[in-house]
Amino acid sequence: MDIQTITVGNTVAAYSHATVANGLIFTSGCTPHDPDTGKIRGKGIAEQTRLSIELLQDILHQAGSNLHHVLQVQVFLDDIERDYDAFNDVYMGMFPAPYPPRATVGAKLPGYTIEMVVRAAVIG
Repeated sequence: MDIQTITVGNTVAAYSHATVANGLIFTSGCTPHDPDTGKIRGKGIAEQTRLSIELLQDILHQAGSNLHHVLQVQVFLDDIERDYDAFNDVYMGMFPAPYPPRATVGAKLPGYTIEMVVRAAVIG
C-alpha cells in the first residue's frame, strides 16, 4: 500500500495534516491556527470556522481533492450551544450541497472554538 503524508506549513505538534492511502484522504483536526506560525487566528466562531475550512481546503488540494469530494466530517465546538448556529451558517456557505454526513459535538478546546476532521476521496 502506498501511503503519502501531507503537511501545509508547520504543525503545532507532532502530526501531519493528512494521510493519503488507497484513494482516501484522512485529515488531522483542522483549526484556525496559522499554518506557518502556529498562532491562533480569528475572533469568534464565524471567522475561526472560515479559517479552519480554508486550511482544510489547502490540505485537500495538496492531497488531490476538494470539498466536493469530502465523504464525512467530524466537528468539535468549544461551546456548542453558543456557537452551533453561527458555525453552521459559515459551513453551509463554504461546503457544497449536498452536504456530506457530519457529526458535531461539544468539546473543551485549548484556546480556539472549532476543530474539524474529514475523510475525503482523491479526485481521479
